Amino acid sequence: MAKHPEEQRIVLGSLKPRDTRRLIYNSDPSNTTSHLSDPAAQPKELRQIVRNYAQEGGIDTLVQEVFAEAMTMFWRTDKCPYDIRYQHQRMVPMMDNGVMPVEVYIDECHKQGMEFIAGFRMNDRHGHHPEFFKKLCEEKPEWVLREYKPSWRGAPPESHEFGCSVNYAIPEVREWLLSIMEEVATRFDIDGIEFNFTRLAECFPKGETEQSHGIMTDFIRQVREMLDKASEKSFSPMTLDHHGFKPHEKRERKLILGVRVPQQLKGCQKMGFDIPTWIQEGLIDYVAPSDFGFTDFNEQYEDFASLARAHNCYVYPQVQPRLWIETTMEMDLANYRAAVQNFYAAGADGFSTQNFFFHWGPKFEIPGDDGPKIPNMYPAALNNLKELKSPESIANSGDRHYIFLPLWADRQQGRGMSEIYVKEEIVLSRQQIGPRGEFRFRISENFPEDPILPLTDEGSGLTFMLLGSLKDDELTVDINGKTIPAEHSRWKWYDDDQPPSCTIALSSPPFVYGDNYLGVKITKAIGEGEIKIERVECMVRAENQ
Repeated sequence: MAKHPEEQRIVLGSLKPRDTRRLIYNSDPSNTTSHLSDPAAQPKELRQIVRNYAQEGGIDTLVQEVFAEAMTMFWRTDKCPYDIRYQHQRMVPMMDNGVMPVEVYIDECHKQGMEFIAGFRMNDRHGHHPEFFKKLCEEKPEWVLREYKPSWRGAPPESHEFGCSVNYAIPEVREWLLSIMEEVATRFDIDGIEFNFTRLAECFPKGETEQSHGIMTDFIRQVREMLDKASEKSFSPMTLDHHGFKPHEKRERKLILGVRVPQQLKGCQKMGFDIPTWIQEGLIDYVAPSDFGFTDFNEQYEDFASLARAHNCYVYPQVQPRLWIETTMEMDLANYRAAVQNFYAAGADGFSTQNFFFHWGPKFEIPGDDGPKIPNMYPAALNNLKELKSPESIANSGDRHYIFLPLWADRQQGRGMSEIYVKEEIVLSRQQIGPRGEFRFRISENFPEDPILPLTDEGSGLTFMLLGSLKDDELTVDINGKTIPAEHSRWKWYDDDQPPSCTIALSSPPFVYGDNYLGVKITKAIGEGEIKIERVECMVRAENQ
């Protein structure tokens, strides 16, 4: 029996991106507020932010998050409070003068040829809004999911006591959120709405999430219907000088609904998000799967792509600046090239970002200057995004550095915030000679037939570290079941506490395009304890290609 289209497995590297949207930039509620004058932001400053996105970053679609923690940002409404934080209070004078900052963003985005998507954090738990949730607990206690604690270590004690997320199982909660989204869609000239479930995913009481996907799917249907109706309504866009409004106009485009979700379909289902139904029914226009905090080089995003391509939905896996929870080390351009190369190989139509502002660096401090403090790598860091929009540019422009780490270390038993992520690792016992441990890693590269072992650490090669290994240990190493001869590997020992490493020459075979398997087994061991491999890196130097 023939498989349905969504069940056809994608052959890695066989598909090209569709349409022209390649880069969706997610701007969190506060990442640009430090660039604004204090105490009163100016519209021209907001316009310059958008111009930087367009001109420096080559961004196609800006998702500016305008709702989180039961507060609005960049606009006001009578349906919920405006953001109480000082950085957002800088925009109050502008709103008092009749201009919503989001209108400036939208107008400049369209002038720059960019889409503007209004982002909604579905259950952000930073805990910045304790007074509101305290009041909710007193007046509508069923609205609050008090069992989920703040994700921010600096959250005030009240947020731990009264909670900081809402319960989507309550119909009135969904009605309230829908009314806020409808106001955004009908009041402003947006191009769509994005649901950010990675900030955060817990929307139902503990123990009920996996059984609640019907509730969330019905809510998605309501939002889809609302957006379709809003597409047909007229609105009054701002004049370019922001001193009035043009005559009512009708949109002549469909409003987009996108979702930012955990990086595995089964993880989404566990959280109550029935992605296959959302895609098959045409409820969403794009999906941006990702880990909650880090770039995942190893995820098999073709599970999303095969489903989405059968139903005219687009896929934009997400990159984030941090590599794993045990370090503040940030991604560099070679890391981004490698990650996005894997995305395109899996059938993605482009990529999306989150927390890219980590790359801004420290702020300039100019004595006597009372103006906004601009970080010293802003907006230059945005330039790194441009070449990632083209698979051909990535393959030809520079080094690619793949890094495979246990993203969440031992948090939630290593499964991370989705509680479904499984880390790759090899654990070998010296008491058991012979058993082979295996580590899967994805590198979407075509290597030459002749192995080239790098003479120095600056060359191409696959490197893994061996925690607990001793010089007297004897190990056999293979790639995809083929033993690596001694002349194609280089072992390195260190005088300090750094674990030893092994570097393997890159060639095809034994390496293949896509998923590869590092195999290691002990053939001789002295003493007791374990040998553990949890970090694997592959450096592909441009000059070797």
